[in-house]
Amino acid sequence: MNRETPFAARIAFRLPQSLYDKLERWADEEDRPLANLIYTLVKQAVTERELELTTTDLQKEMN
Repeated sequence: MNRETPFAARIAFRLPQSLYDKLERWADEEDRPLANLIYTLVKQAVTERELELTTTDLQKEMN
C-alpha cells in the first residue's frame, strides 16, 4: 500500500451499541457523516498526544 496516498489506510473496529448511538447523534447534530466525525476525533486525539509527548520531552530537556 502506498503510504503517500491520502486516506489509503482502512480500519475496522467494534464498539458498544450505546457508544455508537452517542456518536451517531453527535454526527447528526453536526450534520456530518459518522465516519467523518470519527476521523476528526481520532485526528484530534493524535495531535493532542503528539503535543503531550513534545511537552514532556521539552520538560525532560530542561531538567
